[in-house]
Amino acid sequence: MDIYRVYYFSLVIQGCISLGLAAWLWAKAPHQSGIKPLALFCVGIGCWALGQLGMHLGGDAVAALGKRLVNCGPINAVFFLHFVFRFLRRERPRQLLAVYLLGIVTLVLIQLLDMGTLAPWLGFRRYYFFPVWGSIPGIIVSSISVWAYLLLLAAWPAAAPRQRGKILAIWFAGVWGSGASLMFLNASLGIDIFPYSVILLPGYALLLVFGILRYDLMVVNLWANRLLAWLVLMAIAVALASLLLSVAARTGFAPLAAMPLWQLWLLGTAMLGVMLVLEGPSRRAMERLVFPGAHLEAGVLADWRLRLDAASSWPELERIAASTLGAHLRQPMRVVLGDARPAGDGAGKPGVHCYLAAGKDGEAPHWRSDLMEWEGATPSVTRVGEVFGALLAAAAARLDQLLRYAEHEKERLQQAHLLELGGLAATVAHELRNPLNIISMAAVMAPPEVRAEIRAQIERADHLIQDLLSYSGEVRLNRQRMPVAELVQRVAAGHPSQAIDVDVDQALCLHIDPMRGEQILGNLIGNAMAMLRGRSDPRILVAAEAQADGQVLLRVCDNGPGVPADLAADLFQPFTTRRPGGTGLGLAIVRRLVEAHGGSVRLGERAGWNCCFELLLPGSP
Repeated sequence: MDIYRVYYFSLVIQGCISLGLAAWLWAKAPHQSGIKPLALFCVGIGCWALGQLGMHLGGDAVAALGKRLVNCGPINAVFFLHFVFRFLRRERPRQLLAVYLLGIVTLVLIQLLDMGTLAPWLGFRRYYFFPVWGSIPGIIVSSISVWAYLLLLAAWPAAAPRQRGKILAIWFAGVWGSGASLMFLNASLGIDIFPYSVILLPGYALLLVFGILRYDLMVVNLWANRLLAWLVLMAIAVALASLLLSVAARTGFAPLAAMPLWQLWLLGTAMLGVMLVLEGPSRRAMERLVFPGAHLEAGVLADWRLRLDAASSWPELERIAASTLGAHLRQPMRVVLGDARPAGDGAGKPGVHCYLAAGKDGEAPHWRSDLMEWEGATPSVTRVGEVFGALLAAAAARLDQLLRYAEHEKERLQQAHLLELGGLAATVAHELRNPLNIISMAAVMAPPEVRAEIRAQIERADHLIQDLLSYSGEVRLNRQRMPVAELVQRVAAGHPSQAIDVDVDQALCLHIDPMRGEQILGNLIGNAMAMLRGRSDPRILVAAEAQADGQVLLRVCDNGPGVPADLAADLFQPFTTRRPGGTGLGLAIVRRLVEAHGGSVRLGERAGWNCCFELLLPGSP
C-alpha cells in the first residue's frame, strides 16, 4: 500500500472530522462552558490539515493558500488557551485580550515575512521547511500551549472527580496531538524519515472533544460508540478485501486482482459508512411499520394525561387506560388496577399492572406500575409502555386521593345531616308527645277495644320517635371492658319468653360502651323475635369467637323466613324494613353504633340458620 496515499487520506479525514466537530459543537452544545473557543480550535486543526493537502497536491496558487492556512498556528493556540480559561472558569478579560493581541501580531508577522519555504522532500512534491528564525513563532505557540496545560495541572488537586476526568482527557489528547505532529518537523531538522506519526492526527480532535463532553452530553457517548463500531468494521473490511484479492489472484479473476487494495478498502469503507448512516432510519421505519405508535410526542402525552384524568372510578380508569394504550399501539391491551398481580389468564395479551406499593424505610405508600408480558417488544415500544405506566400511576394516585376526599366529604356531610336531623327530631318529639298524651287522656271514656287500639298506636308512634332520636343523635361512647357472655345475659333477661342459645367463651371480652352494646344486641334479637312470631319452633343463636387481629366476631342468627333478596342490598339503610310494623331504623341504628366503635356489620351465612347477622367489634384482652 502506498504510504503517501495513506498520509494524504489521513489529512482528508482530519480536515473533515475537525470541521465537522466544529460545526456540531457550535450548533449542538452552545450552553457548555468554553465550547465556542473549542469549536474555533477544531476549525484551526481542520484548516491546518486542508493546508497540508493544498501544499502537497495543489497547484502553485493552492499551495500558497495552503501555506497561509498552516501558518495560522499562533491564533489556534490562543483559541485553545481561551477554551482552558473558560473551562476552568478563570477567564480574565484583560489577560485574554493581551493573549489575543499577541497571537494576532505573531500571525500577521508570519504572513508578511513569508515564513517557511516549500521544496521537494522524500516522495513529496512540496513539503514545508521552517527557517532557523522560524523557531521564534514556534516558541510563542509552544509557550501559549504550555501555559494552558499548566493551568489545567494547577486546577487538578481542587477539582471534583468529574472535572478531573475531563482534565485528564485534555492532557491525554494533548500528548496524542503533540506526539502525532512531532515528526512534521523532520524535514526542517534534516531528518530524512517519513512523518509516520502525522497519520495519527485525525484522532486528536476526536479524543479532545469526547474527553470533555462525555460527562455532559450523552449523545457524545452514542457517537463514540458508533465510531468504534465503524473502526472495527472497517478493519474487518480491509481484512476481507485483502483476502478477496488473494483469492482472485489465485482463481484467475485478473481484473479484480489488478484493482488496488486501497480502492477496494475505500469502496468497502464507503459502503459501510452508508449502511451505518442508514441503519438508524431504516430500523426506525421498520419499527413504525411493525410496531406502530412506538414513538412518542408531546401532544400524545398531553392527550393521554387528559384521558386518564377524566376517570371518576376504578373500572372507568381501567377501561380508559386499556383503550387508550391499545389504540396507540394498535393491538389489544389489558390494564389491571389492584394490589394482587393477576395470574397468567391474559392469553399472552400484554398490559400494565398498576398498584399501590408499600413505601420503604417509613415512606408513605405510592402508586407504581409494572409491564406484563412485554418480553418481545423492542426498546422503543417498551419505553412507550413505561411512560404510559408512569402516567397511569399518577392518574391512579390522583383518583385515589379524590375518592378518599369524596368519602371524607360524604361522611362529613352525613354527620352534619344527622346532627341537623337530630335537632329536628328532638323538636318533633317534643311537639308530638304533648298531643299524644292529650289523645291518650281523651280516650279514657272510650270503649275498651278503642282504648287498646289508641294505646297501641300511641306506643308505636313513641317507638318511632325514640328510634329517630337514637339514629340521628350524636353517638358518645364510654368504652369499658365488657364480657360477651354478660352482655348476652343482660339482653336475654329483657326477653324471658324467648329461649336463646348461647355459644360464647366465658373469657371473651369486648371493649365497648355497655349501654350501646345492649342497644346493638337488643335491636338484633328484637328483630329476630319479631320475624319468629307464629313459628312452632322459634330459635335464636348468639355466638362469638376471637379473631386473629384482636377483634371479636359476634353472630346473631334465627330460623325465621330469612331476608328477601330485594332487601339484602339496602338492609342497613334507614326506613328499610322486613319486620311487620317496624320503623325501618333498627338495623340502621345498629350499623351506626357498630361503626362508631370502629367495627362493621353485615348479613352473613351460617349452616342451619336462615338469617345471620355478623358483627366485628373491638376485643379487650
